[in-house]
Amino acid sequence: MFCEHCGDTDGQETGTDHDERDCPRYATDNDWTAKELEDVLRQTADGSPHRTAAIELLAAHGVWLPRLAQREDLMVADGETGEVYDLDWPTLADPDRAELVGSGSELGILTLAASLADAGVSIRLGDMLSHLDSTNLARVLTAIATANGRPQVGERYVPSL
Repeated sequence: MFCEHCGDTDGQETGTDHDERDCPRYATDNDWTAKELEDVLRQTADGSPHRTAAIELLAAHGVWLPRLAQREDLMVADGETGEVYDLDWPTLADPDRAELVGSGSELGILTLAASLADAGVSIRLGDMLSHLDSTNLARVLTAIATANGRPQVGERYVPSL
C-alpha cells in the first residue's frame, strides 16, 4: 500500500500493514493545506522569477505541495513571529536528508525546484532530466523559461529594443 504522507510503499517504516493512520507523519498538529502553503510561498517569491518558477513547478506537478504541507520541519519560519515564509530548499534538494520518498520523476521535480529556488543548490541537470516523462519535461522547461524571464516555452522570444 502506498502512503501519501511518507511515500512508504513496502512497509519498511511501520511494518507490512502500513496504513496512513499508522504513519508517523499522519499524526501532526499542523493544519496546513497545499493551497495555503502555495499561497505563502508565492507571496514570499514575489519579485523573484527563480522562486516563482520553483513554486509553479511544484504546483503544476501536484505531488509535493500536499506532502510538504504536512512537514513543518521542512518549512522556514521567522525566528521572532514563528510565521512560515519559505521551504528549506537545500534540505529538499537532498531527499534522503529530508526523509522524502518518491519515484525518480517525483524526486527529480523536487530537486529541480530546489535548484531554481536557491542559488546555493547545485544539481547535474542531465541526471535530473533523464528521469522525466514528456509531461514533466514540459513543466521543467516552462519553469526554466520562467526563471529566466522568458515567454512560455514554444513562444518566440523577441527582445525589446
